[in-house]
Amino acid sequence: MASAGNDDGSTTDDRVTVLTFDLDGDRYCVRTESVASVLGVTDEDAIATADDPWNAGVVSVSGNRIRVVDLPRAFNSTARTASRIDAPKLLVFSLTDGDGDYYGWLVDDVDVTRTVRTSSVEPTRTSTHTRHVKGRFDLDGETVVWLDERAIHG
Repeated sequence: MASAGNDDGSTTDDRVTVLTFDLDGDRYCVRTESVASVLGVTDEDAIATADDPWNAGVVSVSGNRIRVVDLPRAFNSTARTASRIDAPKLLVFSLTDGDGDYYGWLVDDVDVTRTVRTSSVEPTRTSTHTRHVKGRFDLDGETVVWLDERAIHG
């Protein structure tokens, strides 16, 4: 029997599949169904030096434009330079803006999809990123922060 879906991506059996990724030493996730693809980034120099990490530029892939959010810088002080890894990834979301451009997040590394129970998600403590966070949960002994891609994209 198929499970009915809810607005938050969960199902009536309380399970949702998430894609986990790393960012500045911490583990995060988003709903797998919201991600269209994961791309390798070979030259992020223009993104890394953009004035606004929330709008760090646009890249074109196969004729599609992707607006990039530089999450390492966006989640840290813009005055502090985030340490960069050699081969960052770009999460490309299926959601587009009013111009038809896709949204993409620059992250350190992408892991695997995992199925979690939404009942295991706990509210976050008050922080500067609370509006972008659905909650946190424990996965294999590690805390994972569940990000709300819709809130981040505005």
